[in-house]
Amino acid sequence: MVNNLLEVNLIDEYFKPDLAILMDWIDDGELKEDWSLKRKTEDMWKPWMQFGNTIEKVEEVEKNTDVYSLRKRPVICSYRRVIPTLFQQMPLKQFPFDTLHLDTEIQFGWTTKDLKIVAGEMEIDSKIRQLNEYALVDHRIIVREHKYQYFTCYDDSSDPYPEVVIRLTLARNPWYYIMRLVMPQLLLSFMALSTFQVAAEEVADRFSVSGTIVLSEIALYFIAVQMLPRVPYVMRIDIWFTWCFALVFAAWGQNGLVYQFMKDGTLTESELDEFDKWSAIVYIILVVLGTLWFLRPLYKFQRLHAPLQEVHSKATVEKP
Repeated sequence: MVNNLLEVNLIDEYFKPDLAILMDWIDDGELKEDWSLKRKTEDMWKPWMQFGNTIEKVEEVEKNTDVYSLRKRPVICSYRRVIPTLFQQMPLKQFPFDTLHLDTEIQFGWTTKDLKIVAGEMEIDSKIRQLNEYALVDHRIIVREHKYQYFTCYDDSSDPYPEVVIRLTLARNPWYYIMRLVMPQLLLSFMALSTFQVAAEEVADRFSVSGTIVLSEIALYFIAVQMLPRVPYVMRIDIWFTWCFALVFAAWGQNGLVYQFMKDGTLTESELDEFDKWSAIVYIILVVLGTLWFLRPLYKFQRLHAPLQEVHSKATVEKP
């Protein structure tokens, strides 16, 4: 069971889940001829377990062992509660429409020849289905096998090693950034259309409108820098911001062209009006196309989040 997700660090790429792991196994070696147990529960053999992607020593918060009978065979039940700190790559190139797969890799010291793992059901505490900016959209248990090129079992066999992966899939809720960054940027981009409505001979007014919008864009960008993750690569929202800023700057540059055409007498007044009209049409088309590209993953978000119903855990087997 996943009790909680205590921390998800996007920059340093690690997360801390609160896990309750329940393991059952049959050990006939613990049984006497009269069907009684040879040793006390605390002295019985217990499976060795480690976390493959941990970045520090894992301490057990709780642990308990008990025994019950299944068709006169002793079944040892081991309960362990741990809070590991686990490494996980967290790509944010699609930000703010990113999806994270948080994998807890549990490994054992035996090959598939000695150990067969049967995954049970996975339970999720209701309080982690909504995690601030993220929502839990899927969870599953994956049983897979690893073949190590540099490590063999004690008998030098080449058999693969079993591994259990507890995968939590989180999808970011992008509406926070859409309402606070995207909508203001979009409104500023459309406000830049007003510069095409000013008469060509009113050069000062045209540059005044364009300059005000450019300064507003710069101020909004400084706000965005504080709100966005600081990663060493370009994200989706960075590309869109740059596209919008470039179009606003192009609208500002169009004022210079209109002034030059009017000064040189290259175009008549009616031709300048026509030039402004087509410039505005092209500007709108480019803004809309860029915004549609940016918002395209929003459909996937709505498809994942709209139901927000119980997601049944799954167990799959992967071959190396």
